[in-house]
Amino acid sequence: MFHEEKCDYCGICLAKCHYLAFDEEEGGEALRRLAAGEKSPWLYDCVTCIACNEYCPKGARPFDLILKRMEELGDFTDPALRAQMADRFKAEGEPRPMEPKERVMSLCVMEGSMPWAIQGSIFSALPLLKGRHYFCNVLFAHMGDESIMRDRLQALVDNLARSGAKEIVFVHEDCYALLMGIAPEYGIKLPFRPVSMPEYLAGYLNEHRDRVIKLNMKVAYQRPCASRYTPEKEHYVDEVFSLIGVERVPREYDRENALCCGVEVAGPNLKLFPRGKNFEPFRERNIADAKKQGAQAMVYLCPMCFRTLGKKAKEAGLANYMISDICRLALGEELPEDKPA
Repeated sequence: MFHEEKCDYCGICLAKCHYLAFDEEEGGEALRRLAAGEKSPWLYDCVTCIACNEYCPKGARPFDLILKRMEELGDFTDPALRAQMADRFKAEGEPRPMEPKERVMSLCVMEGSMPWAIQGSIFSALPLLKGRHYFCNVLFAHMGDESIMRDRLQALVDNLARSGAKEIVFVHEDCYALLMGIAPEYGIKLPFRPVSMPEYLAGYLNEHRDRVIKLNMKVAYQRPCASRYTPEKEHYVDEVFSLIGVERVPREYDRENALCCGVEVAGPNLKLFPRGKNFEPFRERNIADAKKQGAQAMVYLCPMCFRTLGKKAKEAGLANYMISDICRLALGEELPEDKPA
């Protein structure tokens, strides 16, 4: 939630935005008007990348205010489409019981998006939680709706807790971000410890150093928008790359200055984010930046980023890997044939 008591309306959050044309003075005034409840047409130009939360030097969470006002507008995305998606991902009843384990892995609903990326020895010992009962609903924040995500959060936590696990590894970055970066804002307590995919991979690689073959490769990392909620875990990404002999090239559009991948399609034919924003120049800039710095591959944590940027990266001569893919290569494993190039 927006912490107005921390905000001094310096305007830095909006001035640093890649997608909105504000300087600091204009950004401060725009946010002040937004906080006062005034209608702000510029909200329709927001791409919901969450970056302003990370840019804010005071920790005021300006994107949370933006999201609240989007929901009040009611038409940031088509209301009928939003209702359709809400029904599509609504979990009915209770999840299937499972034998309690110390650690399990939640796939959310990502299994169909990247089945190749959750195979191999890295994941063989982890019992799986998957399906709508474990869907994080962060999708709806990108559709300008906070309520669906907030109102379903406690049920999600309860479903995850029914696994009996003390630690839950999250394949989907949105899930981890929700539990570590959003749930505390709503006062929701977690009876388990969430583990991000980079933390899990770093731990696995450290435990199996004797199997690691250094790849001696340069890569560009595509940082997911959801990582804006938990930037404190970024060191695990760097640790993973260090352990497998991969250089994360120091490029313009990485870390705090990362660009959104510009996802617009959530299924084969579903235009999920019809915002009218032309993302193509940003995608081209992103890939060109990777090439300029000598990257041989793009590495992704989010499957939507892989899907959105993969073709353009391939056309530019870059290989495409989920972060788990490149770890498997370093462990001497072959990637499955159904993995997209």
